[in-house]
Amino acid sequence: MLFKKVQGFVDKAKKADDLLTLTNLTQAITEELGFDCFALLHSPRQSSAPAESLQLTTYPDLWIEMVRDRAYWVDDPVFAACEIAVAGFPWAQIPDLVVLSERQRDVMRLAREEGLLDGFTVPIPKGGTTVGLCSFATRRERGDDHYGAAAAQSVGWFASEAARRIAAHEPAPSPPAAALTPRQLDCIVLYARGKSDAAMAQLLGISPRTCNEHMEIAKRRYGVATRQQLLARVLWNGQLSFADILG
Repeated sequence: MLFKKVQGFVDKAKKADDLLTLTNLTQAITEELGFDCFALLHSPRQSSAPAESLQLTTYPDLWIEMVRDRAYWVDDPVFAACEIAVAGFPWAQIPDLVVLSERQRDVMRLAREEGLLDGFTVPIPKGGTTVGLCSFATRRERGDDHYGAAAAQSVGWFASEAARRIAAHEPAPSPPAAALTPRQLDCIVLYARGKSDAAMAQLLGISPRTCNEHMEIAKRRYGVATRQQLLARVLWNGQLSFADILG
């Protein structure tokens, strides 16, 4: 049921033609995921001013003002963790990912005081560099939720892609001219289910090397650097759906 809601978000986000519409759509799915608010941001290393680093958010206004006035965006501990993490992470893991400075610990403490008690952040990579993030925050402590985390990961990617498209004034996406082969799609589905190349090979009756080749060719066809980006783009363009992945 949860991934059906994410698929519904993807379908609507692809058609959004302004950032306000996308903000409202993202806030709605944020609440469906069990969070209270979200922030879709550019990395401060990609921007020269806080106004440029903030893209879309429904965070409390007071916290946004504090971030801008005190320049917390310069050494945000969440961004620091994004430069190390390869996938989405709960905020409780941040001290395990980076050695926090006193100022960064203060940022996390003050965020909690302003009602951002817990959250989950999705790094947005491009060309081997973290160019942004999508964070989902809640006013209460949040326990382990594998399916919620996986859904948040997907929403973060798709919201970022939709925002990039709208900001660049690009038309709604269409499937690539060179569609992927059935075997390439099989490999992507199995990757999305957490299978290794060896496990894919056993299930498909081919070698692990061939599995890797299928994935590499698909990545080149989509012009992406990682398998995570490939999965997001294939889902975004409609060559696969969450129903395909869930089986």
